[in-house]
Amino acid sequence: MSQSLAILDQQKALERVSGNKKLADDLLAMLIKELPDYKLTIKAELQKQDKEELRKIIHKIHGGLRYLGAPALMDIISQTDYQLFDLSDDQLNSNIETIFMEIDRLLELGKYPE
Repeated sequence: MSQSLAILDQQKALERVSGNKKLADDLLAMLIKELPDYKLTIKAELQKQDKEELRKIIHKIHGGLRYLGAPALMDIISQTDYQLFDLSDDQLNSNIETIFMEIDRLLELGKYPE
């Protein structure tokens, strides 16, 4: 699944922002700044078992990822966004664990590889 995908792919990001490296870097920096808060919000909504609010935050992250080259996180976020209401609790928890793992990997890398 997502672990075989790249954490960040600058070429994909540049394709999405018409080759504007500064914009790609700025969008990534904005997302990285917001990711820790997103994790906290996801945890809170998961504990409340509020799938509607959980889907809203997952959908928001999904939208933010559209202009970034973050294939691994995009894969699991997209899958969860589209299937959230069809997932069993175990499947949802597994997806959330994978989302958190991919967020942590992205935060650790922090920028597009040179």
